[in-house]
Amino acid sequence: MTQTASRHIRFRSRSFPALVLEPERPLAGWIDRLDAYLACTPAFFSRKAIVVDVARLGLERASLHDLMQQLKTRRIRLLGVSGVDPSWACDELPPILTGGRVVEAHNDDMATGGRSALTREELAAFDEIADALKGSNVTAAPSATEAAQAEPAVFSPLVIESPVRSGQTIFYPQGDVIVIGPVSSGADVIAGGSIHVYGTLRGRAMAGAYGETRARIFCRRLEAELLAVGGVYLTADEMEAEMRGQHVQIWLDRDDVKIARLD
Repeated sequence: MTQTASRHIRFRSRSFPALVLEPERPLAGWIDRLDAYLACTPAFFSRKAIVVDVARLGLERASLHDLMQQLKTRRIRLLGVSGVDPSWACDELPPILTGGRVVEAHNDDMATGGRSALTREELAAFDEIADALKGSNVTAAPSATEAAQAEPAVFSPLVIESPVRSGQTIFYPQGDVIVIGPVSSGADVIAGGSIHVYGTLRGRAMAGAYGETRARIFCRRLEAELLAVGGVYLTADEMEAEMRGQHVQIWLDRDDVKIARLD
């Protein structure tokens, strides 16, 4: 007996983390700052899922095409673009994304590759589709009892007990990242909370990846290529020479990234 091949194709809804670029006006000045970062870390955007959100710019369609071309010439490959009219979708633009939001997952989800978190996201997406098809846009408010019983989610830090090598990316949007060892040049550590490196930080560290401005970066020895807190960046060339090689903390003071010695 022969078995006929299935003619069905399976489609599933999933949520994946992506880094979001948010250009600001004046756009020419933002492009200049982008070029400065790329001059210091030319491979920063390689092999990453990148979305550009242009909601703050209010671009015309022609200007959007020009921006996409400028990013393309800088070898920034985009997963999608958000903040524009969905009717602008065409072959010349990346897919237009809507409804993006921060995805929360528990530590056990991280340990299993996020499988259970994705399943919950899939179910939530299907529920939203079902509500839209029914024409329901009303969400019932929680009762007073439910609100009183609700507790904020608490996430344990992600602990990396081995060196982070060149080309590796550690991404943990749920909270702090602790690296017991060095972070090599060409490696990325991205955290929703603070970053602690008990070794030499030679790569790139981005704390407060979702806009948490109270996040900080701590390292035993600073030799970083790039630092960021709450979305504000500091390149290697902008770091004070006397802070390199020191045991330091890094934090955000309004729109400035500050560095201070700890010993």
